[in-house]
Amino acid sequence: MFDLDKFADQVGIARDYIDANGQYTVITPEARMATLGAMGYDLSDLEALERRAAFEEMAPYNDIIDPVTVIREGERPFITVRTPDVMSEAAVLKWQLVLEDGRELGDTLLVSELEIADFVEVQGRLFALRRFILPFELPRGFELPWGYHKFKLTIDDGVKHYDSIEQLLIITPLKCYVPEAMQQGQKLWGASVQLYSVRSRTNWGVGDFHDLKLLLKAVHERGGEFVGLNPMHAGYPASPDPDMISPYSPSSRRWLNIIYICVTDIPEFATSKKARDLVNSPAFTKKLQTLRDREYVDYKAVLDLKLKVLELVYDHNRMSDRRSIRGKKFAEFVKKGGPSLMNMATYDALQRELYAKGLNAWGWMKFPKEYQDCNSPFLEQWRKTNYKTVMFYCYLQFIAEEQLQDAFAAAKQQGMILGTYRDLAVGVSEGSCDVWSDSDKIYRGQAEVGAPPDTLGPLGQAWGLAPMEPHALRRSRYRQLIELYRSNMQSCGALRIDHAAGLYRFWWVPPKRKAVDGAYVYNHMHDWLGILALESQRNQCLIIAEDLGTIPLELRIALKEVGAYSYKLFFGERAFDGGYIAPQDYEPQALSALTTHDMPTLKGWWSHYDLTLGQELGIYTADDVARMAPEREDAKQRILDSLHGLGSVGADVPRRVADIPEMTDALVVALERHMCRGSCALFASQIEDWIGVLKPVNVPGTFREYPNWRRKLTVNVEDLDKQPLVKEVTAAMTKARVAASHE
Repeated sequence: MFDLDKFADQVGIARDYIDANGQYTVITPEARMATLGAMGYDLSDLEALERRAAFEEMAPYNDIIDPVTVIREGERPFITVRTPDVMSEAAVLKWQLVLEDGRELGDTLLVSELEIADFVEVQGRLFALRRFILPFELPRGFELPWGYHKFKLTIDDGVKHYDSIEQLLIITPLKCYVPEAMQQGQKLWGASVQLYSVRSRTNWGVGDFHDLKLLLKAVHERGGEFVGLNPMHAGYPASPDPDMISPYSPSSRRWLNIIYICVTDIPEFATSKKARDLVNSPAFTKKLQTLRDREYVDYKAVLDLKLKVLELVYDHNRMSDRRSIRGKKFAEFVKKGGPSLMNMATYDALQRELYAKGLNAWGWMKFPKEYQDCNSPFLEQWRKTNYKTVMFYCYLQFIAEEQLQDAFAAAKQQGMILGTYRDLAVGVSEGSCDVWSDSDKIYRGQAEVGAPPDTLGPLGQAWGLAPMEPHALRRSRYRQLIELYRSNMQSCGALRIDHAAGLYRFWWVPPKRKAVDGAYVYNHMHDWLGILALESQRNQCLIIAEDLGTIPLELRIALKEVGAYSYKLFFGERAFDGGYIAPQDYEPQALSALTTHDMPTLKGWWSHYDLTLGQELGIYTADDVARMAPEREDAKQRILDSLHGLGSVGADVPRRVADIPEMTDALVVALERHMCRGSCALFASQIEDWIGVLKPVNVPGTFREYPNWRRKLTVNVEDLDKQPLVKEVTAAMTKARVAASHE
């Protein structure tokens, strides 16, 4: 009888876990079986499933070596070689190692020279697990460099010839990159902002890469060393749905959101009279001002205007001319982007055409059947027929990347230690380009990534994101994971890994099941962290792991060892007695913050606006608010006690909460100073709190009920340094960080 529970164990589905409250929790057998089905195993035909399981069990022994081996510094460097027990010890093994730089190494030896680590019996056959120890007969003094190398071998025992698959051998550093200044103990502060929310006198109703350049300069002049941004992943520019705009539910994490392009900064705009005449026309100017003045971003209206002008700016013949500097640069970009870029451009172009024809093409599943496979001959023919349009969307990615690079380069030139600090979302939606173009078959779009029940989500959470099947990802030699890390470490000094728990395991919510009825599926944490460290060092990019929520101890230890920085939120750092932990007692290898995009602003929290709004939106009942209000008042009093007790505030802030009904400027300065006096290497401060914004960016648990991801700032970026409170807050933070660096 085929043992389904044992098979679920083998593919990495957890039986239990420790929840966010430290309670041992058992995952139900039903949830495990549903997750097994979501991973792609057909439970309706147990005989067929048993045959598939047998095939997968034997595959590593037929392949002889694994598709990928990740070796980190300090580990014993060996490759596991699986040989049948019947093989003669006198068999001859020939190996070949092709280094990333093209150098080739190889030699011949007897199988008997390989150390036998173990014997295993698989389906009635005995196999020896041998260790090919690196370096094996390599040139004297030679050390394997970091990087992605290719290894394969053949074995001949005189009776049978064995060929291994080609293995990707990844040699990685032990730790992620950390800037020299931080290694020397310098503590930094920076601003965090949703780029789309930035107002300026020149943007088109949404923050853009030109605004980013201005913001980086403004923050650095006030003493900050980075600007943390929301994910800037590619969205759905053709979608008319005003709610399909979450930066955490993108179409592709590999490419950029074209809405952030500053049209007037494009070199081709300056030479396009038609484009300039249109933009300078009275009617167009009036539309732009209307979009700038709005309280919320109108994504569709902004994109419609930008695309209208960008189509005039784009000159296919000129950009295809490899004799020109721009044409050559664009051609190199397209070549480097490869199939991934072409698929992204095709997806956007095709989706736009389908919407224009009246089809609700919100995801690739709604495309005509002949276009649902990105590798189909029908799709290839469509791409050829619409080649100019596809290249137009390639051009938009080219411009977006160029402008982001320009903003980062300007910040570094001005002396910013980190500059741009990007955010890598946890996944992509099921209808996304990344799932559509997944030739490695790693995504399982029927299931959702989410989280088990915790204090913030007592019923669990399902985020509508397609999980990656860990074994398929490994069989693909982590190709997409490597590309993902590499692309998101461009044009930035730091990268935040959203929901870093996913490095260890993801909570899978199977189809047609509630979020609470999910199960954890383990990833290959050792491999993921090794690749992360390698790309971090190569791109000189600091790694910040958002390790909030249900994080197992094993992952916390591993993240610290690999040099990733933890994430500490003031409002979550409370002692057993309810008081707030002193920031001086936080983990030094961390970024701290007062609030995030998923929390109320300081002004909103202090005034209970989030509770009132939550009741209006149906998140809280009147009884909930009645219970939470006094708890909030107690928390506020505890904050005042901490601020006064640690000397972070003077007499300008009263000691009793009853005397501060609304957030005051003095209290804002005190809180920011309080955090900057702490031990964390980094502190991120939300710009909303410098200018007294009341409404939140995002209200978790809502979709169409609240205008999430649309609320703008209330002050233009050009005027930030003219605000008295901004000057006072940033001066206080800079002074406190300098003092903390010398303690």
